[in-house]
Amino acid sequence: CADEEEYVQSRKQVVLDSLRRLDIDCPPVLPHIAFLASGGGQRSAVGLVGSLYQMEKDGLVDTLLYLGGVSGSTWAMASLYSDPQWSSNMDAAVSRLSVEGVYLEQALSWLSERAKEEHFSLSDVWGVLTSSCVFRQMDLRHLSDEASRNATNPYPIYSAIEKQCFAEGSVGGRWFEMSPHESGFTEMGLFVNTSLLGSKFKSGELLETKPEMDMVKLQGTGYRCNTRLYGNKAFRWCTDTSVPACLLSTDKMYLVDAGLLINVGYPPFLGDKRDIDLIIAPEYSAGNMFEVDYAAEVNKPFPKIDEKILEDKDLPESCYVIEGKEKEPSIIYMPLFNRQNCKGWRAFYHRHVYMHPFLHDVMQI
Repeated sequence: CADEEEYVQSRKQVVLDSLRRLDIDCPPVLPHIAFLASGGGQRSAVGLVGSLYQMEKDGLVDTLLYLGGVSGSTWAMASLYSDPQWSSNMDAAVSRLSVEGVYLEQALSWLSERAKEEHFSLSDVWGVLTSSCVFRQMDLRHLSDEASRNATNPYPIYSAIEKQCFAEGSVGGRWFEMSPHESGFTEMGLFVNTSLLGSKFKSGELLETKPEMDMVKLQGTGYRCNTRLYGNKAFRWCTDTSVPACLLSTDKMYLVDAGLLINVGYPPFLGDKRDIDLIIAPEYSAGNMFEVDYAAEVNKPFPKIDEKILEDKDLPESCYVIEGKEKEPSIIYMPLFNRQNCKGWRAFYHRHVYMHPFLHDVMQI
């Protein structure tokens, strides 16, 4: 959208200045760099904060044009962006992990208000637990509030998937991205203003404005919970036969954890829309983010993943560089649990967890 483009253009000057400070010569076209963190529950939430903390100390955060996440890493993003200056103030972000936290009365008061709403659900409970217990805050701002900020921080993209389309295996209508300016279906290019998420539409016209969900509730969509959005008729697809049936069967959308499909939020960054040159992909879970060949399904350029990376899934190296060709982004893939820094843990995992199907499934969450 035009507003995102305006933000990104301003951010490019920050990136250029950062690269110059690092004595990195830029080509005529500035490289578009996206930092895309994996899911992995609390482990990925804390891991993302740690990664960005060190990147700030090394002067690297300002080289990033975008920041994206799924599942647990979106919890960290929600907390980070509560500070308009977080990219130069990671000490404060780290300190929030060890402060006293939220009083029980605050959390219960928030839940009591949500319980009065038409579609109170388990996602509300999960949202307040992650916000208050992991990041020790009740962040009542809205995602669209960030639309008026300057380009101090990388542009954030949060991801979820639509439950029904995912369950039916539909390619279209699965991936749902949210940014400060617009939210919608990545594969179909259909979006609405983020401030109107949850409002009621009919034939593409706004019927009833509903309050935008706050960041506490939004964090509930970053795990295995449902969030209902009155949304499908906002996208003008009432009679469009190109829209998958999974989106026509109900007047509500159900957003769930994107990590159920792919454990890294790269779908919004494929192709010409954001024209990403380099993806930095830290892997905080025990899985492999490249097991699903999503790019081939949606016919988007993506580098060929070496079979060795897939074979190394349970005992990976600490870093892999996957070089893209032509329109393909290059990828720096960094598994947190690797044979260099977790030798004992990996051996234990392989003997006692990986070989036990139930425990292996649990560890992927």
